[in-house]
Amino acid sequence: MTLFTGPVDDPLAFNNNPPMQDALDTTRQQLSDAGTPTVDDLAVIVVALTGFEGGLNHPWAAIRDQDECYSASLLKIAAMYTAFDLRASADQLATDQGLTTWSAVQAALTATFDPDITAHTPALISQSTVLRSEDKARKPNYSAVLRLGDGSSPFAVDFTPAQTNAFEDMMVQQHDPGATTTIHGLGYPYLDGKIADDGLFDSTSSQGLWLAGDYAGVWPAARIPCVNDGDTAQGTTARQLVRLLTLLADDKLVGPTSSEDMKALMARAGKFFASTVPPIWPPGGQFVATHGKVGIGSLQTLQTVLSEGILVSDTVRGRSFAVAYQNVIQDGLTQRQALVPVATLIEAALNAF
Repeated sequence: MTLFTGPVDDPLAFNNNPPMQDALDTTRQQLSDAGTPTVDDLAVIVVALTGFEGGLNHPWAAIRDQDECYSASLLKIAAMYTAFDLRASADQLATDQGLTTWSAVQAALTATFDPDITAHTPALISQSTVLRSEDKARKPNYSAVLRLGDGSSPFAVDFTPAQTNAFEDMMVQQHDPGATTTIHGLGYPYLDGKIADDGLFDSTSSQGLWLAGDYAGVWPAARIPCVNDGDTAQGTTARQLVRLLTLLADDKLVGPTSSEDMKALMARAGKFFASTVPPIWPPGGQFVATHGKVGIGSLQTLQTVLSEGILVSDTVRGRSFAVAYQNVIQDGLTQRQALVPVATLIEAALNAF
């Protein structure tokens, strides 16, 4: 039993979809020519889900999708995902070995997973000049994150109540303390090692999902270069973020049960969008963001930057999409003013499919 199983599927393995790409490029140029704010530096990718579930040929279109951007709380998705993967792996280990007490489970996790984590810790963590020795060598705090299942779910090893509350806080309420709890429970070596092993982060180019800060400043942060700010501890490319979202939508991220649990958290987050960032589409329209995670942060220039990963329903045509956008600079605009051009761009690609 291993935590690290190699690269996950790439549902965007085929070339982009020409009609969607043409619509996206044309609309962006029209908006740019008109002097519309926020569009010139925007990174965005749109992926069709309906009819392509589980495959590697999802139609997609993108602009600047390989830009590594500081994306603030959007990266909490990475903490959620890796925690769910840890639960699934621990559950499998306990089931395979027939373990029935927590002391036996914890001993097996330590003996089996800890050496694997050491072997897969990215050099950006293990050789960091800013992290402390304990940060570079941390292992998950298994008892903080996991416990024996109580029969309320299909897992023999499940999340502790504290960890379940942390998911609710960071994903639904969109607050920082739950993210800090989760990251402290996992540690950078496992969290970033898992993402890199999945192929969702390229250590050579420093592109992809990167989360090596705890949203509280309690632990030092390991940073990588990004295009929209100074070095960042919470960054991603739109492409790798939407790749994760597409696998999640297809119930292939971790497994069907865990994927459904993660989607449930992101669906409840939609009820709170108005208190974090206005929905990219007002209620009652053709397009509805059914699941989401926002990122709102301050750049070193003190400008506010917006990002989001969402699953979208086309209520007229009965189709679903995954969308990620980044680097929306608010720059004196209201959030609504900053997001209207983004919605226009996304709608053009959606309608072209």
